[in-house]
Amino acid sequence: MNVHSRRPDRSPEAIERRRKATEQARAANIRQGYVHDPVLETANARFIAGEITTEEFLEEMLTRFKRA
Repeated sequence: MNVHSRRPDRSPEAIERRRKATEQARAANIRQGYVHDPVLETANARFIAGEITTEEFLEEMLTRFKRA
């Protein structure tokens, strides 16, 4: 990843790393009673694809929980 770029790395390797990390987080959440949330899953897909940064992902989730 270019350290000067704000956009996430979209290489296949980077996408796979984000996918694995997201799956591990989802598994941990399921063990704690996670119920499917379409907004979270859509944000996860955008994050995995490299469309949004970690910071943008967190901002989306904070906004979501402020509305809930």
